[in-house]
Amino acid sequence: MADKDAKRKTDNEDEAPMPLMKLITPEQEQELDEDERLFRDMNKDMPGVKGSGAIGIVSIAVSKLPAGKNEFFRTSSDFRMSTAIVDLEVGMERQFFAVAKNMEAALESIGITWTNHHLYLTVSPRGAVRLCPVREADSSGDQNEYNRTKELSLIQAIDEWVRIYTDLENRCYRVFPAPAGRFADPIWPQLKPARIFRLAFPDRDRLINSPEHSVFKKWAARDRD
Repeated sequence: MADKDAKRKTDNEDEAPMPLMKLITPEQEQELDEDERLFRDMNKDMPGVKGSGAIGIVSIAVSKLPAGKNEFFRTSSDFRMSTAIVDLEVGMERQFFAVAKNMEAALESIGITWTNHHLYLTVSPRGAVRLCPVREADSSGDQNEYNRTKELSLIQAIDEWVRIYTDLENRCYRVFPAPAGRFADPIWPQLKPARIFRLAFPDRDRLINSPEHSVFKKWAARDRD
């Protein structure tokens, strides 16, 4: 009898544990599908990939600079996007609005200029995540020197921690790399590109996708105080 009990125990130990299944609701699945469709429609560079968001991140800032003043940063090699952007200054803040393809001609019709931007995902040593837009070269290949040198710094930051500072005399950015080993490897949020875009633009009302968007109505003098 003892031999049989021992055999059953051994058999049970040899059995592999059942894998846990992560279930999502139909509503969550629909939201992921909508994120994917939006990302593919807005991205002029490459398609996104489907996936869910990370717990705890409810918003992603979009900023002119890749990090705070005099702060080091790294650039993600996994996020890549090009999309139409309109930027405007509100007080001391520069705000960036993504423009849906169906609204590009509508903005042009009221004299508002949009330009294509590359979006880069960056993180600071303290874990602050943001998107940094860089205006692309125009049809003739010309690019503002600030934009060109900022983009070079973002590309350099894929492999090492850097910070940038302004060279006013030459009207460009300069790069200062951190000593090797000064900072640990960056920790990226477990978010797919489609979700990153949603948290940075649509969820913050920064996607102009309709003539009823508040910013478009203001520019078209259709808003009311």
